[in-house]
Amino acid sequence: MIKPLIRVLLVEDDAVDRMACRRALARNPDYDFVLSEAESGREGLQLAHEQKPDCVLLDYHLPDLNGLEFLAALTDEAGDVAIPVMMLTGTDNAAIAVEAMKRGARDYLIKDMEHQYLELLPAIIQRVLSERRMRMEKKLAEDKLAQAEAKYRSLVETIPAIVYIATLDGTNRFLYVSSRIKTLGFPSDEWLNDPDILLARTYAEDRRHMLDERARSRATGAPLRCEYRLLSRDGSVLWFRDEASVVRDESGRSLFLQGILVDITESKLAEAELRQHRYRLEELVAKRTDELARLNEELRRDIAQRKLIETELTKAKTDAEKANLAKSDFLSSMSHELRSPLNVMLGFAQLMESSSPPPTFTQMTMLKEINAAGWYLLELINKILDLATIESGKLVVSQEPMCMGDVMVECRTMVEPQAQERNIQLIFPPADMHFFVRADRTRVKQVLINLLSNAIKYNREGGTVEVKCNATAPHRIRISVTDTGAGLPPEKLTQLFQQFNRLGQEDGSVEGTGIGLVVTKQLIELMGGEIGVESTVGEGSVFWFELTADDVPKNLQGTL
Repeated sequence: MIKPLIRVLLVEDDAVDRMACRRALARNPDYDFVLSEAESGREGLQLAHEQKPDCVLLDYHLPDLNGLEFLAALTDEAGDVAIPVMMLTGTDNAAIAVEAMKRGARDYLIKDMEHQYLELLPAIIQRVLSERRMRMEKKLAEDKLAQAEAKYRSLVETIPAIVYIATLDGTNRFLYVSSRIKTLGFPSDEWLNDPDILLARTYAEDRRHMLDERARSRATGAPLRCEYRLLSRDGSVLWFRDEASVVRDESGRSLFLQGILVDITESKLAEAELRQHRYRLEELVAKRTDELARLNEELRRDIAQRKLIETELTKAKTDAEKANLAKSDFLSSMSHELRSPLNVMLGFAQLMESSSPPPTFTQMTMLKEINAAGWYLLELINKILDLATIESGKLVVSQEPMCMGDVMVECRTMVEPQAQERNIQLIFPPADMHFFVRADRTRVKQVLINLLSNAIKYNREGGTVEVKCNATAPHRIRISVTDTGAGLPPEKLTQLFQQFNRLGQEDGSVEGTGIGLVVTKQLIELMGGEIGVESTVGEGSVFWFELTADDVPKNLQGTL
């Protein structure tokens, strides 16, 4: 079995005593003592610094130093003797040994003449070393505790809250308060020295709640969590959340209450502001709900009223359509009834003009007036009949390829006598122009004659009427009739194509019915086209219509 090793420095000038110590230590069955020897104090100090022995056996009487001087030389700056020293003294030096103990020696032995003290030497060395070891362990524990406490304090000081330790004896006395207590304007010492300061600084309305919560935690050992207000030194009120728990020892015995006080003033202010906003929002929502209810009620009334109006309008529309249909049927019937006797009157007047003997000048004048009035009335009846037929949906147009050049030649022949009467110059495209459209030839001719007749009637004496035909877009042909009349202002342009509206010309010298353009527009639209007008006051007007372009019929492709 390996015995524990103990290094011993023996500082002794007596060779006999050194030998006796050497033999006594060598006989010990429990430890293996390694002995270093010095005959003087200075030699002993040198070996002590070099070898760092576990203990020193020091004779008080040395040639160069005494035992107290040796201890003084071995003492460090902190006043401690790092190596355990046992003083060896004579029987007459007990007082010196006691003084040596005061100066740092760990123990002493009184030499006797029979060397019986050597029997105690190993045990005393073992005890001294054991005490040294315990002191070192204690110091190490104290150092670790001091380091841990320093770390704890450093950590606590960085926590953005007031850390505290309080008693559990019902007094709520603080054992520790971190420097964060300065949040309330107090130093830590003031809270540690005054056991009643917590109650004194608690807001009056919150004291009972705070005391009850602390008493409950103290009685049950449950964690503490409550909120209350504290008064700072300057009188301002701050909200804190108190969170703490009971600390217990290994046996479960309650030691103290450890916790933190967290400043929640800003969050409380935010909660109050949020609460105000919520109340305000609830008021606005309630107000808005009432407004929506009122608006919904009004909307329901409006919807009911609108439905009633829509029902009335639908009924009125149906009645109007029925009345319009009846009007169209009536006009159609009346036109036929009027046209038959009118044709008889015109035929009889023509016979009287060509009778023999010929009529007198007065009779001839009257016959011409009869003829003019008859033809005007017949034209009016024909237009009314066309309008009634269109409005009743009974007019059918025949869509087929047709050459606009041929239609223009025919229309020019028909309106040329009317133009000559007013000295109006007619300008048409070349006769060999080959623009084909898909439309009803008769209705296109009717439209163009109406536009040419209007351009001549409302032109100035000696004016010009020009007809153009050109492609304006893919598959579209535009025919325009331009006159040099007085032109129309913008407000009258919007009234064109209205039934029986002659734009203020009712009392003028130019005859008209006010339905020619209406029939023209409806005919163009029936054929899939559109019609429009551009006019400048003092310069004239341009009436145009567009139709769908078509290809040259196969039977005419070789002749064109």
